[in-house]
Amino acid sequence: MVLGIPTMEVKDSGCAGLIAFLINLFLFFIKLFAGILSGSLAILSDAFNSFLDMLSYLLGFFSIRVARQGPDADHPFGHRRAEPLSALIIAIFTGILAFEILRAAADNLVFGAPAAMVSPLVFAIVVVSIIVKVFAYFYLREKADSSGSSTLEAMAIDSRNDIFASSIVLIGIAGVYFGQPLLDDAAAVFIAIYILYSGYLIARKNINYLMGASPDPEHLAEMWDAAASVKGIKRIPLLRSHYVGDKAHVEVGIVLSKKTNAQRAHDTGEKVQKKIEELPIVSRAFVHIDYE
Repeated sequence: MVLGIPTMEVKDSGCAGLIAFLINLFLFFIKLFAGILSGSLAILSDAFNSFLDMLSYLLGFFSIRVARQGPDADHPFGHRRAEPLSALIIAIFTGILAFEILRAAADNLVFGAPAAMVSPLVFAIVVVSIIVKVFAYFYLREKADSSGSSTLEAMAIDSRNDIFASSIVLIGIAGVYFGQPLLDDAAAVFIAIYILYSGYLIARKNINYLMGASPDPEHLAEMWDAAASVKGIKRIPLLRSHYVGDKAHVEVGIVLSKKTNAQRAHDTGEKVQKKIEELPIVSRAFVHIDYE
């Protein structure tokens, strides 16, 4: 038995992705305006980070809808791999952005560039962007935890990173305002390094999902306990699991008494399957029955 994804979960996940997209659309335009107005590389880098987030979130929005589709003739185990694939693409985009920021900042530090012109309006825009991202982080974190969506989790992590990045931008433009123009480029370098590290973490996790890695020992123990909680089982000689997308498939072997009749054995196997599939990490369980 495969437990279905509730319609409300699909709606909530898609709505969260759309809200994240609109937030970054807004932030891109106000940061781009502030970056052009001030000539700050750090602010412009932060603006293009929001633009990249906007594109990535749009991709995530569609991947959530694809991932929640049920099995079909061409995809008998569903479409769950769409979400980690989307998250991996987000990680790749993040890495590209980080390298571009590093390159531009290095050019400015080595060859020099005109100092940014910082005004109270520029300060206000950066502060507003931080406040908006704080809201976005807590919103996406809550939705990711409730839905189990790897794409929303990647979006939440990215929002947290944006809070840090925009805070560094604020420090950089404050340095420019007080006569230290190199702090703007230094802030851009810090932003790029942090973004690059975030992309690495997202990529590492979702590559495991795509490659069918085994869940961690704690999750395997939960699966074992769920199977063992069913009465009538003498032994569990086999339990193994691998990811299919961001959810796990589980194969479990149970041993029953040789006196168990066919109907009781069938009912016991169904109970084991249901117990394991009730775990949030599991999308499907397969039960093998032996006797002794």
